[in-house]
Amino acid sequence: MCIVSKNIKFCTCKSTSIEQLNHYWLLHRRNKDKNEIIIGEVMLPSFATNDEQNLQTLEIRLNELDAFDFETAFKNKDILEIVLHNKDASKRRMYAFEHKKSKWVKKKIDYFYTSGHCDTIQFGKLKKIFSPQ
Repeated sequence: MCIVSKNIKFCTCKSTSIEQLNHYWLLHRRNKDKNEIIIGEVMLPSFATNDEQNLQTLEIRLNELDAFDFETAFKNKDILEIVLHNKDASKRRMYAFEHKKSKWVKKKIDYFYTSGHCDTIQFGKLKKIFSPQ
């Protein structure tokens, strides 16, 4: 399984849709005027043995000043979703982090809450994603 690089870069991109990207990030922000109730069934992803290691690497990297290729203006309770291998369901991994007290911390994402109460305000592609094996 893939090990996330300590040098992963969160970049802006000219893509109009995440559907075109294999590895990407999404920034969700609470919209106080959005209060939709989403009904559905949760489909839990399978977990790889290195998911905890990747979570830790991502959390450290997100809190470094050069992780993003743009000026950051994150707000408390922003949610950052990271998707790897979007185009291969057997390898697909999703990680989530919440911005708390000027710092990113790992979070279990609640897709019903995010879909019903948040707007996706920015997205981009990932570069320097994996460590050489």
